[in-house]
Amino acid sequence: MLLRRLIMDNKERETLREHIVWLASQLEQERKQNQHTVVFLKRILDPEDLGHAVSNETRQLAYQLLIEHHHIERSSWQQHN
Repeated sequence: MLLRRLIMDNKERETLREHIVWLASQLEQERKQNQHTVVFLKRILDPEDLGHAVSNETRQLAYQLLIEHHHIERSSWQQHN
């Protein structure tokens, strides 16, 4: 009886697989959104692109957000390696 409880049946495996696939797709979606955000922030900082149309205060905020994103990404890498 104990051995039976330790062995997953096919339905449990399928459910776990579906969860893993869903989580991976959500992670990929989040990664792409983060990439788009970084590109936008860099465009705001570039005076040859969108930077000419925003105030210094807006550029400073964009810079701070970009730095925070970089620190979060770096700490994430360090936790996983």
